[in-house]
Amino acid sequence: MTQRPTRTILANLVNEIMADVPSDAYRRAMAVVTPRKLWQAYPGDCVVMLAPCSSAFRDYVAATLDLDVGQIEIIAPAEVRGVHAIDVVRELGAMQRIASRPELSPFVLDSQVLDFSCLTGVRILPYTSLPTASTLEALRLINTKRGFREIAVALGLHVANGGYARTSDELTFSLKRFLRDHSAAIIKTNRASNGYGNIVIRSSSNNEIDEQVKKAIASQPNRDCGWVYEEYLPFVGTPSIEMSIDDTGASIFYICDQRTVNNAWTGMVTPAEPGPLYPKLVEAGTALGNWLHARGYRGIFDVDSGAYDGGFVVTEANVRRTGGTYLEELARRLHPGQSPTHWRADVRPGGRRMNFAEAVDALKAAGLSARGAEARAVLTADTFDIEGKWRYVVVGRSADVVAEFERATQKILGIQ
Repeated sequence: MTQRPTRTILANLVNEIMADVPSDAYRRAMAVVTPRKLWQAYPGDCVVMLAPCSSAFRDYVAATLDLDVGQIEIIAPAEVRGVHAIDVVRELGAMQRIASRPELSPFVLDSQVLDFSCLTGVRILPYTSLPTASTLEALRLINTKRGFREIAVALGLHVANGGYARTSDELTFSLKRFLRDHSAAIIKTNRASNGYGNIVIRSSSNNEIDEQVKKAIASQPNRDCGWVYEEYLPFVGTPSIEMSIDDTGASIFYICDQRTVNNAWTGMVTPAEPGPLYPKLVEAGTALGNWLHARGYRGIFDVDSGAYDGGFVVTEANVRRTGGTYLEELARRLHPGQSPTHWRADVRPGGRRMNFAEAVDALKAAGLSARGAEARAVLTADTFDIEGKWRYVVVGRSADVVAEFERATQKILGIQ
């Protein structure tokens, strides 16, 4: 067997591709979860995080994967840092340590990643040649709400009725006209992710539209990227397809049913329940995959959608690794050879005050994490003490047994 080259796994979750002028709260939310990148590592790798990695979590990953984490180099700050991962490496004087490994696996291709590769010659995975500036510009475009809408329409895909406003005054003016014919609209900061900047404006609200818009954008930093507004549709399902692009083209990685709270992603059920709109989602993913492939993009991306009574629309594309990418990889690592891999994952506030080690012990005592069982519950990050939320995945051999184990897991963690 050919030995796998060692690589640096770069948790650059704070970057210019995903969010324009992100708030401190957004930066922190992105940074605190980065120790979970350890789930991707193999002996000899280096993992760059934006938050400290607790010893309890390192030991847990080692035991869960039967992995010698002592053979994995961890570069992490002493406290949560909501900055680019390359900046953390530079601050810690570790540039040569990551340059010494031949491969770099970033969360997303961005300008700092591209500059680092140009400077050091380290290969950006999964590219077989150095990405170009035009590829990066294509990513900048499609990772905006406006750019995605324009590209989707050009490819013949359906999007919700709506438009784009460059300024807050233009947004207020446009919404007043738009809400004459629609009961509600969702506004989205043009360059944002993970539900950041998504707020619903209602025509029936007691507050005037001017006040609703003013309140909605008050907490958002000043920016020049503008806002997209769309008809707020009564979705009954929000399936998503994640695909992988290599030199030969795009292929399906997995398809899931998303879970959302307040218009933001929290988790998913995989594989998705097949339905009449399933082919439309595959069609959308393939069309956007072909568009990205032609512009030189290689790697993971997803397409999110919404199904409602009488219709189907695509809502956005995340051209990067996502919150589900490492979960699918972890599920396959826990259950190698199984296809499809059944799993459920979520991020939920917990009602029971336990630290991470106590929660691990509670799941073990309940028989929910045993290796080789029909299903297995895994805590994917040690963030409860920081944000009051449990992050978990339940992986198993069938949808029914995974659902049963998830209910038991939620009960132990005090999740309502």
